Amino acid sequence: MEITGERIRLRKMKRDDMPNRVKWFNDPQVNKTLLLEGELNLEETYKWFDRVKADDRRVDFVVEDKQGKPIGFTSLVNINRKDGTAECFCVIGDKASWGKGLGTEVHRVLIDWGFKGLGLHRVWADIRAENIAIIKVIERLGFKVEDRKQKVIKAERVDVMRIGVTKDEFYKVHPELLEAVE
Repeated sequence: MEITGERIRLRKMKRDDMPNRVKWFNDPQVNKTLLLEGELNLEETYKWFDRVKADDRRVDFVVEDKQGKPIGFTSLVNINRKDGTAECFCVIGDKASWGKGLGTEVHRVLIDWGFKGLGLHRVWADIRAENIAIIKVIERLGFKVEDRKQKVIKAERVDVMRIGVTKDEFYKVHPELLEAVE
């Protein structure tokens, strides 16, 4: 399975992608944008991949640039087909790709696919309130802040925002994508 955007492509995550996952998720600059406790190690990450690859409540992708170079990961997880909801996340691990609007494109393509391909009605995420880059992304996509809380990560108190966007809210911001909605 492959989903394409203008400047990126999402392809199904493979076992061979795990070294990049460990490298990027453990990078201090990348990690401080995540809600993860502790560092990843390769052996455990391979076990995690083997466990989740057949989980029908999630779809995991590698983000590639148009030349096929992996630059990150994105997923829809906690997919609830009955209620039509899922949690999304995106990590652009390749720091040379930061600041180019690729995170926005990844989310736009992923969420559009989730609404059309999976029949979702709402997508949500928990994000760090101080992550300026993701705040800009969610504004461009029609997300709204639904809740705020604090969480302790690595012995540090972190402000976390629950954000969400419904299908109607998303397509109100991206009417150009409506043509293909059934």
